[in-house]
Amino acid sequence: MKPLLLLCASLAAAQTFEVASVKRAAPQTGTGARITGAVPQRDPGRINYPTVDLKSIAAIAWHIDRDRIAGPQWMDDERYDIVATLPAGATQDQVPRMLQHLLAERFHMTVHEETRSLTGLALVTSKTGAKLTNAKETSRPGFTSSADKVTFGKITLPGFARTLSRFIGRPVTDETKIAGEYDITLNASMEDMSSGAVVPPIQDVGLRLEPRKVSAKFLVVDKADKVPTGN
Repeated sequence: MKPLLLLCASLAAAQTFEVASVKRAAPQTGTGARITGAVPQRDPGRINYPTVDLKSIAAIAWHIDRDRIAGPQWMDDERYDIVATLPAGATQDQVPRMLQHLLAERFHMTVHEETRSLTGLALVTSKTGAKLTNAKETSRPGFTSSADKVTFGKITLPGFARTLSRFIGRPVTDETKIAGEYDITLNASMEDMSSGAVVPPIQDVGLRLEPRKVSAKFLVVDKADKVPTGN
């Protein structure tokens, strides 16, 4: 039984951060107060989310878009400084599960999932067919932008649909049935993308968006404390 107990203890340790600090952030003023989301992580051995809203942390923890999280308004408004160190041998892939444990421990957060019907968009090919460029070996995942172009590197069509969903603020599902990875350049600015003005640029690459009723997964926060427990 001892090896099994050691294995269980090891698995439990892998679910939690070695050490974590969670504090309420100082009040934000000006445009910074309206910024949402978590900063990208550059240190593989730790996380550092300064002045982050709790909804953004929950989005990372449960792999879901933050606009599909239903919870109290303060989860958007209140800000926290969260710093944590991963245990030895842990990877960034394990961070979401660790964040779930951290939210339960420090905020007493409980959640459940629901499937809701929404008016979303389907990504389909145009009548003339898709005009896509196969990804180059040197292409890097992610997107880059200039004044009038946004390029998505080494992206699949389902991934492209998910990215459009984040920009547009509505569920987008891929129904092109096109496999493979592509470099997709849209004749649009980041302002166009953020405002949802992407229909003409998408049509330029032989794709279009159609309104559809879609089923989407939501994360419902049943309970959460605004003030975290002590470190």
